[in-house]
Amino acid sequence: MAFHQKLFFLVLTLLPTQLGFHFWPEWSIVLGRRVDYLSPTIFLTDILVFLVLFFWFIETKQKKMKINKIFIVFILFSIVNIYFAQSKPVAIYKWIKVLEFVGLGWYVIKTKPKLPSIIYPLSIGVLYSSTIAIFQFIFQHSIGLWILGERTFAADTPGIARFSWGREFLRPYATFPHPNVLGGFLAASLLFIFFKLRSSTFKNITLILGIAALFLSFSRSAWIAAFVGFGIMKRKFLFPILIFIFFLSFKFNVHEESVVIRQQLNTSAISMWKTSPIFGVGLGNFLVELPKFLVSREVYFLQPVHNIYLLILTETGIIGLSLFIWIIYSFVKKKNSFIIRISLFMILLLGFVDHYPITLEQGQLLLTILLVLQ
Repeated sequence: MAFHQKLFFLVLTLLPTQLGFHFWPEWSIVLGRRVDYLSPTIFLTDILVFLVLFFWFIETKQKKMKINKIFIVFILFSIVNIYFAQSKPVAIYKWIKVLEFVGLGWYVIKTKPKLPSIIYPLSIGVLYSSTIAIFQFIFQHSIGLWILGERTFAADTPGIARFSWGREFLRPYATFPHPNVLGGFLAASLLFIFFKLRSSTFKNITLILGIAALFLSFSRSAWIAAFVGFGIMKRKFLFPILIFIFFLSFKFNVHEESVVIRQQLNTSAISMWKTSPIFGVGLGNFLVELPKFLVSREVYFLQPVHNIYLLILTETGIIGLSLFIWIIYSFVKKKNSFIIRISLFMILLLGFVDHYPITLEQGQLLLTILLVLQ
């Protein structure tokens, strides 16, 4: 196995981690507060992706690369989008990140890794993430694995995700930025493990811990995505269970804080898009522009709109959203594996109610791999 392949499998194994070094330039501050989403960050996985591409070029001696017309369109559009951005440094940084994942996607397309070789390192990620999540739930606080990027928190930490079940409990994060991201990763990965990983003690333990952690994440959207994905794979749509989950997930008070915030972010996104409908307000600039469209000035509101399609529309306009949909369609129609299509569908489905598939490192890695993997 070539060295770049070993590094790529290490990227998959460490996909759940968020160990990184944050920089805090002036343009990463909004309303006097540091905003994680705008902070230029070098993650361990970024370094590994760079090494994968570097050694791939060295080992395969790819001195000449054919410049695709699509790549030229990508560069030209990014330049125009940066020009229209209120904060050009933010837009430049975000386009550099896009370029990183384009490079990773190109690597996967050219090297054509087999699905079985992808599943095992992902399974290791599921195993240790689930174990960490379960221990966090038992102890109701983080367990000190900062080396994997685990943040320090407890059940009484202000702003921490909790659920009420007789009393309030901490929702486990594992090494992810939020329990919903943990839930989305588990939902997509458990599909591969259940249907494609060879039967073994390792598989059984990973499935048991993974399902337990998915439940404890209390991510209702991830629960629905998991049931839909498994139902389609089994060719049985599990109607009674899906109806129950649907009822459980949407039995909420429209006046509760999280619902009101999402509604206000959606309204702000639409108003923002109207100011620059063709090219958008600039990649990454949603949070830069948000204070102009929200009456509230509380830091809790400083987060992307919880819909990747609305976020792409706002930041890159009609052209950007059209390109995104076209790219998805182009890759989906070429896929040979039905299970990869379903797993990708689950992530894209989650994109209607959350933003992490395109705003957070783990989501970006997972979406890129599922999109280009055949």
